[in-house]
Amino acid sequence: MRKMNKKNSVFIFSALSLAIAMQHSAWADDDNDHFKVVLKNAYIDRNYDSNTVKDTGSWSQGASLFYDSNYHATPIDQLQIGVEATAQYAVRLSQDKHVADTVLPFDSSTQKQAADYLKYGGTLKLKYQNTEVKMGELWLDLPVTTVDRSRQLLTSYWGANLHSQINDDLSVEVGRVTRVSPRNQESFHHFSYTTGGTTYGSDGLNYLDVRYRVSPNLKAEYYYGNLENLFNKHYLGLDHSWKLPTTTDLILNSKLKYFNSKDDNSHFKIDSQNIGLLETLKYQNHAVSLGYQQIIGDAYPLPDGYLPETYFINWNVTGFFKAKEKSWHFVYCYDFKDYVPGLSMVLKHVYGYGFETTDHRKNNEQESNVILNYNFQQKALQGLSIQYLYAPYRIHYGTDFDENRIFLTYVKKF
Repeated sequence: MRKMNKKNSVFIFSALSLAIAMQHSAWADDDNDHFKVVLKNAYIDRNYDSNTVKDTGSWSQGASLFYDSNYHATPIDQLQIGVEATAQYAVRLSQDKHVADTVLPFDSSTQKQAADYLKYGGTLKLKYQNTEVKMGELWLDLPVTTVDRSRQLLTSYWGANLHSQINDDLSVEVGRVTRVSPRNQESFHHFSYTTGGTTYGSDGLNYLDVRYRVSPNLKAEYYYGNLENLFNKHYLGLDHSWKLPTTTDLILNSKLKYFNSKDDNSHFKIDSQNIGLLETLKYQNHAVSLGYQQIIGDAYPLPDGYLPETYFINWNVTGFFKAKEKSWHFVYCYDFKDYVPGLSMVLKHVYGYGFETTDHRKNNEQESNVILNYNFQQKALQGLSIQYLYAPYRIHYGTDFDENRIFLTYVKKF
């Protein structure tokens, strides 16, 4: 009955979204409100070079519905109201490997992967002039809280935030997030952090994000997040783009990022800093990047739930954020639009060093990525795309692996 109830929930939630949309159509033209349907077939396989470590991965099919209304007038002058609603559902197509793969929910007591899972949420939004308030399910691409698109269903958050566009150059966002729904779990849960074999909980995340355009070519961002009873995080980022005067086709982009994390409790200690620099040279269809990242102090802390820190200069399959780790990043991108429209390629290589094993041996690791993306150009196939990722990972003291991911995605907006 569990599976049947979930399917019924998807249909009921979809019908509810449709009813909301029909109600909104009485207020404004249908074009102002929209749905988005996402169908995603995901194959992920990680093959460890070890007889003692189980291979992970799964093959699954997802179907998601996203509803986003336009803002509509209220009896209060200049105050507008709207809603958002989502339903995400995925079913496992592969056999149960009886191992956690960070894609599907996993029951550690029975050692079973879930056959399917369902995530849903809704948001009430209010707008007054240039200030917007959202309450309910939040989609946040910020430090600590990122929308993880690297597996099957998406990570989302529960809370409230306020975003205000002060002027053309300055914006401020403040919020409180009380729950998280990780990519491989149903419903919303408290934030937590596990260290030394013990898991600690948090009542919520309070954050501030300020973005300022210093000049047409320079943008700055400051973020502060207090994950109650766990740790605090500061982030400062600078992003500069410069067109070389000799040609309009040559652009140099520089990203400087600094993170500082410290504990906010008496149970464990965290003192970690991360500084990263990424230089990218773009010329026509080419882009070449060289980056350096250094962890100062403890390993950089991430909350439980496989929440990646995509604000790093270059987040990879592995994070390269071990205690005192230094890493060099090389990236080459090419857009084949002049030869095969819709096809693009990304090549990455990261080398990390300077960290130690638990028994204090000097260690190093490296990861390469080959990423191919193709968006079908044929009119009958518009909205259909395919992505392939191959990621070999090697570590001097540890377990090597090779990972393959194939995503076939169809997106339809209406």
